[in-house]
Amino acid sequence: MLTLGIAGHVDHGKTSLVRALTGIETDRLPEEQRRGISIELGFAWLDVPEVGRVALIDMPGHERFVRRMIAGAVGVDALLLVVAADEGVMPQGREHLAIAQLLGIRHGAVVLTKTDLCDADMLEMARDDLAQLTKGTFLADAPVWPVSVRAPESVAALQAHLQAFCQALQVVRRQETDTLGRPFRLAVDRSFSLKGRGTVVAGTAVAGQVEVEQMLEVLPQQTTFRVRGLERHGVAQARVQAPGRVALNLAGATLDDVPIGAMLATPGTVAVSDRFDVELTLLPHCKPLPIRRRAAIQLGTALSEGAIVLLEGQPLQPGQTALAQIRLDAPQAVAAGEGFVVRGSRVDPRFGQTLGGGRVLHPQPQRHKLGDPLVLESLLRLSQPDAESQILGAVALAHGRGASDDELQRICTVPPGQLQKALKLLGDRKQLQRLGAPPRWLQPQDVQNLSVAVLDAVRQFHKAQPSRPGAEIADLHRQLAPWLEVSAFAQICALVVRQGQLTALGTALALPGFVAKATASPELVAAIEALLAAQHLATETPAQLADMLQVDAKAVLVGLQAAQTAGRAIRIAEDYWVLASEVHAARDRVLAAFVDVASFSTGELKDILGLTRKHLIPFAEYLDGERLTVRDPAGNRRVRERARDAWLARQAVDEASP
Repeated sequence: MLTLGIAGHVDHGKTSLVRALTGIETDRLPEEQRRGISIELGFAWLDVPEVGRVALIDMPGHERFVRRMIAGAVGVDALLLVVAADEGVMPQGREHLAIAQLLGIRHGAVVLTKTDLCDADMLEMARDDLAQLTKGTFLADAPVWPVSVRAPESVAALQAHLQAFCQALQVVRRQETDTLGRPFRLAVDRSFSLKGRGTVVAGTAVAGQVEVEQMLEVLPQQTTFRVRGLERHGVAQARVQAPGRVALNLAGATLDDVPIGAMLATPGTVAVSDRFDVELTLLPHCKPLPIRRRAAIQLGTALSEGAIVLLEGQPLQPGQTALAQIRLDAPQAVAAGEGFVVRGSRVDPRFGQTLGGGRVLHPQPQRHKLGDPLVLESLLRLSQPDAESQILGAVALAHGRGASDDELQRICTVPPGQLQKALKLLGDRKQLQRLGAPPRWLQPQDVQNLSVAVLDAVRQFHKAQPSRPGAEIADLHRQLAPWLEVSAFAQICALVVRQGQLTALGTALALPGFVAKATASPELVAAIEALLAAQHLATETPAQLADMLQVDAKAVLVGLQAAQTAGRAIRIAEDYWVLASEVHAARDRVLAAFVDVASFSTGELKDILGLTRKHLIPFAEYLDGERLTVRDPAGNRRVRERARDAWLARQAVDEASP
């Protein structure tokens, strides 16, 4: 369904135009009717032959309500710029056109209203004004339609123009817009409550599809609600495909849960971030933008304060475009490719003035060093339309950490199918390496750097722990690359071993030919393991074990390390060692107890494990480190999805075994 934004200066006849075209009064608030100006967004629709229902968004024209105009412009297919023939181009008309240009709107037309109030000369002057206004913009070659809402034949002529325009626009938009397979995304611009139905929110869907009973995530709040019902212009739907206007009835949600400015999205597909990299254009009439500058940032329908940092390390001149990082005071939902508008900050004498805008390149980047050529080159790659360039730019900006499929889908603007095809090609060409399952994609140089880091870490380990036969792979993983899946890090370690630079000793790595300076006797190792077995999970420290055995503490540590290398003991924390069999049994108890619950508290974990705080906290952190559990901001934990699936699969095998 097409969506047209109706923009222009206050009192230039936007609302009257919509009323004449559709018969719908968009000024629904008593204050709007009393003052005779639009304050909020107004919504109407027009049935167009061969196109169907076209949504019209009547945007406020007063300078105090530019924020609502920007919210209404998010995701529209085309802009109808309304200019009164008797007044010509006015400030908010200029600002609305500039905002539309910054948001990436590329189609539109001009409606010249109130033609009954001017003669031929005034009409010609108005056309000259429009030619100057639209020069160099997406409306430069757009049609100009004169109309008087008081003349039925004039309105009929405009309806015919609109019909032809919408028919042509629909063909173009189908070629330009590929939402199939993309996650659903909608910025909320209306939120209200209906008796007997609860909370209803509305906005312009820009990607994906949504169905009744589907779960959607509210961002940045990161809560989820079930879609109870869907509507398009009062008509109930079971499924809605973007783009277009959508109203959603969310089960169990309150107005506070889904405020105007929030985003609805398929869970896990849109980043929540307090900084993002952008392509920023400064409007021609503005003063140069310094390297760092406070500003108000409107992203989607949300307005936030923050700072702009110009990454090239040079001021931005009027009319020019540069790469920048925006750092918000509070996190917001940020989608790659999304348009944004920069306005004067509250601490700025130009408060509320539109300064510029652009589009998001990276929704969740690291902080960058100014003038870094690698960062600038990578962002330029991200700005390209093809999947391969975007992927290479995103992986390079990960600075050696690599990127998962999910992360790349959040960063790149191409559909999932194109992304996967491009990843395969890049892997086949050895431009990227695929590690682990689920996979993480790294540059070959990143893999080489990690390989060197593993080798250096083992050398340092031998110097620091000459009595131990080798460095544990799990310890190296936590030390060098905790962001990598265990299986991915194991692949890097295996690569170093295949190259002959290291030797594998069970779960440890050592330099070829290295011999530990001291080893524990089998009798001492057995005695230590017996003590650990008797103490279950609540084991004593190595120093206390040494006192109990009446031996040197270093000898006990060597014995514990030998038991660990043999796979019979596990170091949970610095001075906390437990028999591997006890750890595995405890993990099974935790999974059995909590695999089907949304979350569990530390107290509930204590009841399952029977530990005091001394041992409970490090054991809980060990479970987090092993990626069996994850902690939420409230301090509770839940079983990770992968651990849950592995546990259920193992249970199914056990039940099927005779």
